[in-house]
Amino acid sequence: MLIQSDVSDVNVNEAALVDGKLRLLSLYDDIGASGRARSVACAISRLAGPNWQITSEMWKIDTIQVSEPIRQMITNDAENADVIIIASASLTFALMQWLDTIDARNRPVTGLIVGLIGDDETTMMELSRVVEPLIHSAQKMGCDFIWHWMGEGARIDSDWLNGGVEKLLDRKLAASNEMVFC
Repeated sequence: MLIQSDVSDVNVNEAALVDGKLRLLSLYDDIGASGRARSVACAISRLAGPNWQITSEMWKIDTIQVSEPIRQMITNDAENADVIIIASASLTFALMQWLDTIDARNRPVTGLIVGLIGDDETTMMELSRVVEPLIHSAQKMGCDFIWHWMGEGARIDSDWLNGGVEKLLDRKLAASNEMVFC
């Protein structure tokens, strides 16, 4: 057991991170969206760094309607995920209904929902109709929400992720440190 008097000590942070897990879940609607979701998951892994144990699951959005056992498996993944990435040109009623069933209250820290929304042909009015329900779902789940337009530029620049991912990692680190010192 690690006992240190200075919580800010680098060794304490490293010890807490060695066993730290970061769970990612990506939901996508087509091949292009799956590639973008994968790119964001990789960017989050890079931002987290080598001290975090990253697990990543990917599901096609339509899969939540295949069967109840598969839906429950994806729901369990979502309830345990630190980050849920949703890559979709538009949101289906089934996806929004499913998001409302996720019970994230057992998470030790506030999670993060990342929206990769729209495509090259999506108008600003359509974007707001997609983003607003995701904001509502994130609030209901007690998660932070960040999003980016999923057009051509989404793969090039991942700087928009930095603040949201940094806040999540800080919360997880603080929770780990509390466990180490309790």
